Amino acid sequence: MLALDVGNTRLKWAAFEGDHIVHRGAMFIAELDQFLDRARVAAFAPKMIAGSHVANAVTRKKIEEQLASIGHDVGWIESSQSACGVWNGYEEPSRLGTDRWAALVAAWRRSLAPCLVVSAGTALTIDQLDERGTFLGGAIVAGYHAMLGGLAGNTAALSVDAGEWSVQPTNTRDALATGAIDAMVGAIEQSHERFARRLAERGVAQVPKVVLTGGSAYRLLIHMRTEATVIETLALEGVRLLAINEGHE
Repeated sequence: MLALDVGNTRLKWAAFEGDHIVHRGAMFIAELDQFLDRARVAAFAPKMIAGSHVANAVTRKKIEEQLASIGHDVGWIESSQSACGVWNGYEEPSRLGTDRWAALVAAWRRSLAPCLVVSAGTALTIDQLDERGTFLGGAIVAGYHAMLGGLAGNTAALSVDAGEWSVQPTNTRDALATGAIDAMVGAIEQSHERFARRLAERGVAQVPKVVLTGGSAYRLLIHMRTEATVIETLALEGVRLLAINEGHE
């Protein structure tokens, strides 16, 4: 199977043989014309292609047309009330981003619950998965580059060109980087504290893990006070599981 995770900024893919990834990669959406070559779709000749898609319809159509040109189609996963042992607590389950749903399913399959599933991409999503496999809800925060872009677009004399995180930033570039990272880490830590408190009130002794994924995951990892781990392929693993689950329904 070839699994796709199409975001607003990047397209990620992983080729699976069984449950093992044999090759994977990523590219910017702006480079989409190179997708077939970069992902080696013809050489791998997948029996099935499945994907999560949260970008625009134009991007989706381009991917479908490229795959159709070599005789393949793609099945796009959907968020549902329940799948693969996970219950979706969103008010409207179908409105949950399929990348978030896939990551939650993969975290459950990896026996990581209770945990915060944190995807640090264009947006930062912070989702709570309890010990029973219930998605309790989650927060959405601007991602690293979105924060910087928002400041540059709305504040005179500020550039999107950020520097490095610093304990005491003494220039604008480092101040931007430090502020963005601190805001993201703070949102994660606050969510973790609230989630841990809710679990304790229910008599759950386990402290929830923090699982990071997405392009800025390692940028955040070194600043986390709470122990965290990075799983780069989490959403792609979930796409595969959901596609198999849908095929058996």
